[in-house]
Amino acid sequence: MHLYPAIDLFEGKVVRLLQGDYQKQTVYSDPPEETASNWEDQGAEWIHVVDLEGAKTGVLKNRECLQKIRRKVKCKIQFGGGIRTLDDAESILKAGIDRVVIGTKSLDRTFLGKGVEKFGKKIAVGLDTQAGTVRMQGWAQDSGLSLEDALRLLNEFCVGTVIYTDIQRDGMLQGPNWTGVKEVLAMTSARIILSGGISSLEDIEKACEIKAPNFEGVIMGKALYEKKFSLKDALERIRQIQGAV
Repeated sequence: MHLYPAIDLFEGKVVRLLQGDYQKQTVYSDPPEETASNWEDQGAEWIHVVDLEGAKTGVLKNRECLQKIRRKVKCKIQFGGGIRTLDDAESILKAGIDRVVIGTKSLDRTFLGKGVEKFGKKIAVGLDTQAGTVRMQGWAQDSGLSLEDALRLLNEFCVGTVIYTDIQRDGMLQGPNWTGVKEVLAMTSARIILSGGISSLEDIEKACEIKAPNFEGVIMGKALYEKKFSLKDALERIRQIQGAV
């Protein structure tokens, strides 16, 4: 199981939102590249980076920050937020990013088909859900599509990796939607990354208990920034659990 510490970017700063609300953000002091270096020092293999402004406007705003992060760390980087064209996706990948995450445009059949054909496993899709429906445009707009229908579309195009987020759990430190992620795992063979709500080492342990072969891992944000536990401790707990099996 992989752990993805998150770096959410807004106006060049590392921030965390509460349930995706841009008016409810906490700004953290470290420069983004230093935050990334901290995660790498603690053992991160992947870092999940999001351009929050890009997600909302459809225009990449934090490319310079992303480049600084890429130059600073050697670990793999997964990036999303504002990728609305194939040219954007290609330019991000050519800049050394290992995987791009498509959100709003993922429900466009033509875009999705061409993206998967061109980039294969380097494309992931973010399904951000609220009350069972998929949200778009930085979570501000209802797509009108249910989670089940969205997964059916992604299955049709053989999308390799899906990030499942329950918006109501995001930033709340109340635990993920375990029922939701198990339902998603059962509806697709794509690798599933769980996002939203990880709050404790107990949640990490519970994630380790998921036996579905397509469960890829979890994204963690606020719990790390609020020092509920450290990335190093979470990785050690996983090693202990896997060593005991």
